[in-house]
Amino acid sequence: MGFSSRPANASERLGAVIVLDEAKDKLSKLEVIWVDQGYSGKNFANAVGQVCGERVRVEVIKRTSETFEQLPKRWIVERTNGKAEPISAVKQRL
Repeated sequence: MGFSSRPANASERLGAVIVLDEAKDKLSKLEVIWVDQGYSGKNFANAVGQVCGERVRVEVIKRTSETFEQLPKRWIVERTNGKAEPISAVKQRL
């Protein structure tokens, strides 16, 4: 797993495509990318297809309620991100 830092004024969609492009050699088994509604649209899906190949599909997880609701598959991302930064690094910032 790696990290990439981008300027705050950069598009999240563009940042995602850049990260995928930088890591594409390590993503040979990638089949699906789950995203929230902020990443919906044909342009993002097409960019992912160009970078990762047509075998990778983008699935948008849509909200079904107007109130807070835990989204399916979100725990996978949060668990992965939680393991990405060691506890000692977090403690040093406190």
